[in-house]
Amino acid sequence: MLSRAIRSCLAAGTLLAVQPALPTAVALAQGAAATPAAGRETLEEIVVTAQKRAQSLEQVPVAVNVLDADDVVERGITDFAGLVDEVPGVSINYAFGGPQYGLLSIRGIGGADDYKPNGNPSVALHVDGVYQTSNAYLAKPLFDLERVEVLKGPQGTLYGRNTTAGVVNAITRGPGDETNGYADLQVRRFDYVKVEGALGGPVSDTIGLRLAVLVERGGGFMDGRGAGTLAGFQPTIAGVRQLQVPAIADPGPRDGFGDEDVLAARGTLTWQLTERTDLTVKAFGSRDRGDTRQYDRLERALDNTIFNAGEDSDPYVFYSNQYYEHAIDVAGLTAELVHGFASDLTLTLLAGTQASDRRVGGNGDGTPYPQFEYLFEEDLQQASFEARLANADDARLRWIGGLFWIDDETEFDSTWTSLSVRSIYVSPYVQERRSAAVFGQVEYDLAPQWRVAAGARYTRDEASFVGRNDDLNPWRISTFAQSFATTNGFAWDRDFEDDDVSGRVSLQWLPTSSLNLFVSGGTGYRGGGFDGTSIFTLDETFPFESERVRAAEAGLRWTQGRVRLAVDAFADRFRDLQATTRLANDTNGRTNVGRAKSDGAELALTVGLLDTPSQRLEFNVGAAWLDTEITEFRSARVADVRATVGDPLPGAPDVTANASLRHSLTFGNGWGVSSRLAVAHHGEETNRLNALPNNTVEPYTLLDARVEVAAPQGWAVYAYGRNLTDEVYFPELNGAARLVGEPRTYGLGVRWRF
Repeated sequence: MLSRAIRSCLAAGTLLAVQPALPTAVALAQGAAATPAAGRETLEEIVVTAQKRAQSLEQVPVAVNVLDADDVVERGITDFAGLVDEVPGVSINYAFGGPQYGLLSIRGIGGADDYKPNGNPSVALHVDGVYQTSNAYLAKPLFDLERVEVLKGPQGTLYGRNTTAGVVNAITRGPGDETNGYADLQVRRFDYVKVEGALGGPVSDTIGLRLAVLVERGGGFMDGRGAGTLAGFQPTIAGVRQLQVPAIADPGPRDGFGDEDVLAARGTLTWQLTERTDLTVKAFGSRDRGDTRQYDRLERALDNTIFNAGEDSDPYVFYSNQYYEHAIDVAGLTAELVHGFASDLTLTLLAGTQASDRRVGGNGDGTPYPQFEYLFEEDLQQASFEARLANADDARLRWIGGLFWIDDETEFDSTWTSLSVRSIYVSPYVQERRSAAVFGQVEYDLAPQWRVAAGARYTRDEASFVGRNDDLNPWRISTFAQSFATTNGFAWDRDFEDDDVSGRVSLQWLPTSSLNLFVSGGTGYRGGGFDGTSIFTLDETFPFESERVRAAEAGLRWTQGRVRLAVDAFADRFRDLQATTRLANDTNGRTNVGRAKSDGAELALTVGLLDTPSQRLEFNVGAAWLDTEITEFRSARVADVRATVGDPLPGAPDVTANASLRHSLTFGNGWGVSSRLAVAHHGEETNRLNALPNNTVEPYTLLDARVEVAAPQGWAVYAYGRNLTDEVYFPELNGAARLVGEPRTYGLGVRWRF
């Protein structure tokens, strides 16, 4: 029978049960120095549940990257977007700026997704095993984490639809068996302040509680200079100034734009109902009133646009007619029940409900002249339920089966102000989706050194899409109909349904306890649906078809002494590829654009260079190489077909890699010091289909460092620096507009653990 801890991990859909990490200075000061141990000659075992049952990492035929709690803290990860440059093969397109409208990609898949809230992300985000239905949750605050797991490649069997790129699962901490907690205060450059803390533990023999809070303020590194020379501008027609159009306002200068303003909290209750039954309930909520990341724009000498060229060459200075802020509220409740039967069967029930209310505004060209200035108001709701039954882990024939159901609704109101179209227009819609699935997987030990596994999943999807489009034409000079080749004032009511059977098989050879060689193949499915961008023609209201992928992978896992090595090679083939691209009327819309491939290889290496009773030194390196290509492109524009076939996929950097050197030292008096030096490289990638040179991001390399000194009483002080070489880099290019990466920054913090 699985222990309660392992069953709880399985209930949350986690990947990792035990993660060895180089101890922080606090852990060393509290433990290692007090009870010296002989130096280890082997690395600790990592136990994962990538197939939703506990297994040693060396025996799993799946590519898994795991960041434990200390990794998350040291690398400054506070949301899903923070995984970029921390996990090789993971990238992000920011669409209209900032993580509020990001498109996460893994192995080059996901960068062509829809940034709007009703889309089907290729990367399936989970929090405590609960699927997040929308890209809107990409900026969901992550805090008081146990670990974050990244499962790469299609995962259609056990994790369901919309996992054609992979799965990211954030696991939050539980109460623990003893009273524990921490308080952390951090300050850094650009007036950033973060306060984080948690308190948990048992309140009786059967009940445990934990409360965690997070507050973030500041951090904006962009400087606004108001509207600049465009202040007071009004368009002219045939030489006549249109006085009825409001003049471009000048909000004046503002330094330090881009501040965070986040308040989040989570409460966790664990209850041992019986000797064999455990219940965990988590309630969470967050409030975000921060600034929306602002584009900078190329200076006039490099931009031939008449009205919206930039006014200087400083990438950290921008011009705008207003300083955009967002309002994002998320709240939810999850519950998981794990029951172990006497027959060595484990039943897991996982239910969740959550809602998000967002208001986000901005412009897409980084200037005061609003060629397209937008205001999005969104209301999202979702409810899900999963039931799984699994037999014992030590059986020769191991199986797992389950049912899944999810329902979500998106209400979206968009208001666009465009001086190029000379109008204000709106496009509200409501989308409802329902999905149900049944799945199962079996794993069988053919012989002591051979293992085979097979699984399948049947999914049924239904969706409805109701909305309208109206050109408000407030100034009576609108060119809406001509600009979009459409008519003013239309409505739609569409439906979509589809089903799919996806599956996976794998064969493993385990000649020794430290070596695992495997091959696997499978299929994945991303449900069809509707374009989430603002709808300007009736043609855009029709559904696009489901996307499907065939995937093959081969891998090696080897651990010997202080060395752990993982190598993966993969080949994925996509048909009916879903992507946002230029349509016949020159708007951007989501449709099926053809076929694509993603081939590549990944490597992860850990070497324990030194391990004595008082000192440890560890080297880690990870790398991913991608070769993606659009092999077929459907478009009525012959020039677009010729220009696109052969291009790489958006969000698919050719090379991503990182390396770190971690050192820890303890002293006889109970004090400890730990340090980490890390470098990350992000290769060239495009941000769009039909990519031009001004949509191709140049490679960049970032250098970070961190040092921590800890006392035996549990408190510690730390200092860190990021982008120490002060490299100017651009995670997103949108023509002449560019999203600028954070310059060199440094911070200090103090933490107390108990």
